[in-house]
Amino acid sequence: MFYTKVRSKWASVIILLALVSALIAALLPVNIAYASDPPSPDAPGPYHVGFYWVSYQMTDYGTYSARIYYPATRDGWLAPKDPSGGPYPGIVVANGLYGAEWNIKWVPQQLTSHGYVAICFTPPNPGIIDTTQWAQGFTGGIAKLKEQNSCWLSPMRGLLDTEKFGVIGLSMGGGGCIEATGTAGSEIDAAVALAPASSNASMAAAQNIAVPIQLQVGSIDGMVSRVLHYYNDLIPSTTVKEYVEINGGTHSGFIDEFFACIAVFLGIDTPGTITFAQQRYISGKYFTAWFNYHLKGENGYYPYIFGGKAIKDRNDGIISDLRSSIP
Repeated sequence: MFYTKVRSKWASVIILLALVSALIAALLPVNIAYASDPPSPDAPGPYHVGFYWVSYQMTDYGTYSARIYYPATRDGWLAPKDPSGGPYPGIVVANGLYGAEWNIKWVPQQLTSHGYVAICFTPPNPGIIDTTQWAQGFTGGIAKLKEQNSCWLSPMRGLLDTEKFGVIGLSMGGGGCIEATGTAGSEIDAAVALAPASSNASMAAAQNIAVPIQLQVGSIDGMVSRVLHYYNDLIPSTTVKEYVEINGGTHSGFIDEFFACIAVFLGIDTPGTITFAQQRYISGKYFTAWFNYHLKGENGYYPYIFGGKAIKDRNDGIISDLRSSIP
């Protein structure tokens, strides 16, 4: 009788262990698939986007107007914040010459939807060819995000990861992005320069960049000509860097579609061979994956920037030139 009871108990234990093992086996492939194949970076992310306006002063140039975007429980002005995925890295965004924050809104909106707190600024004198004005805007933008994170009345209070910052800028904003990233004492951890302009200050600073930086340009961009020079000759070979040339893309294709259409209509820019929506789709995929990988450490985005998915884009002609350096 004793032997029968013991055998019965052991049989129950074995059955229970088998059930647990089966459950783990059923769940494990799902977790592995999610880790290796994360949500696509070319579409809006899971977060709603709240926003509000701010300004900040930089001694050498004056007042920068800006808009802060943050993960929220609904879309819109002063929407309640969503801390569920926080703290979120901060990203500073800027447009180019004669541009303003309100005609490149799609960039901070895309990034915020993927779990970032973003600030997009307009420099005091957007018609001045001076990358340092934009570089100071990036530095001041980081400071403003930190200030708002600790302000009692701030809609984004407590959402920011104050140790992780990225920057992304277009044209003069791209040159300023490079300059700010290569300036001594920079708090920038990752950067993306969209069709960056060049200046003596930005080219000198490029040689000091030590954090991951991605350069994007349209293949028929007629407004900038030294993007490959930045990549090949100025940014150190010891730096993690990438050059992405969007096949058929233009200079204005990086801004909101309404304003890009105006630029083409006025003859400021030539029409591309892809639509503005397609250019934003490709650009957004690459810069979102870049920040997700380098700021958030989400390794599943490696294939989008360095691996099979990026190579497929090149082989399919979506990207006309793709170069990367991974020391």
